[in-house]
Amino acid sequence: MRKKDLRFERKQNRRKENKKFILKAAERVFAQKGYSLATMDDIAEEAQFSKATLYRYFKSKSDIFFNIIFSSFEETHQKVTKIMLNDMSAEDKLRELISYIISYYHKKKNIARILFMERSVMKKIFKIGSETQISHSSLHPKIPYEFKAKMEQIFNIICEIINKGIESGEFRKVDVRDAAFIFGAMLRGFYFKGPLDNKEYGISKSTDLLLDFFLYGIKKNREARKGE
Repeated sequence: MRKKDLRFERKQNRRKENKKFILKAAERVFAQKGYSLATMDDIAEEAQFSKATLYRYFKSKSDIFFNIIFSSFEETHQKVTKIMLNDMSAEDKLRELISYIISYYHKKKNIARILFMERSVMKKIFKIGSETQISHSSLHPKIPYEFKAKMEQIFNIICEIINKGIESGEFRKVDVRDAAFIFGAMLRGFYFKGPLDNKEYGISKSTDLLLDFFLYGIKKNREARKGE
C-alpha cells in the first residue's frame, strides 16, 4: 500500500473515531438536559472540541440526535440477529430478546424517553432528509427511510423467531406479524408505563412477567378456542 493510501486510511479512521466520540458526548448531554435544553455549545464542551469542529461532522443538533438513535437501532439489530441465530428454543429466544430490550431501554432510558415522549423532538428529527422520508401510515408522522428500514429488519427477525416456534410446535398457529406487533407493543408499554404505576421491576422479573403474559395471557383454561 502506498504512503498516500495509508495517510488517507488514517484520516478516515480518525474521522470515524472523532464522530463516535462526539456522539457519546452528545448522548451524555441529551441524557442530562433533554433534547430541547441541550445546545451545540454544551456538546462541544462535553466532547472537548470546538463548535466549528462539531459542524464539520454534523449539520445540526438534530442531525447528532438522529445519528445517536440510528446507532442504537443498528446495535439492536446486531444483537437480535445474534439471538435469532442461537441454537435454542423459540421460547428461550423470546426470553433473551425481552431481557436484552428491557435492559437496553434501561441503559438508554433518558434518550429513549426523549424519542418516545417529546413529540416536538420527533417532529424535528423526522424533518431531516425529507426527500428520503416515507410515510409509515396516514395516522403517524413520516419516518426517515433509514429508521424505517432498520425497524423493519428488527421486526422481521421477531417474526422469524415466532414463526420458527409455530413450525416446531412450541406455539399455536397465529398471525405472525400480529404476534410480533403485540410483542413489541407490550415491551414498550411495560417500560414506558407513565404515571399509572410507580412500581419498579428488575430485569429478571420484567422478563418473566412479559414472557409469561405474552405466551399464556390470563385465561385459566388454556385449551384452544373452537376453529383453532
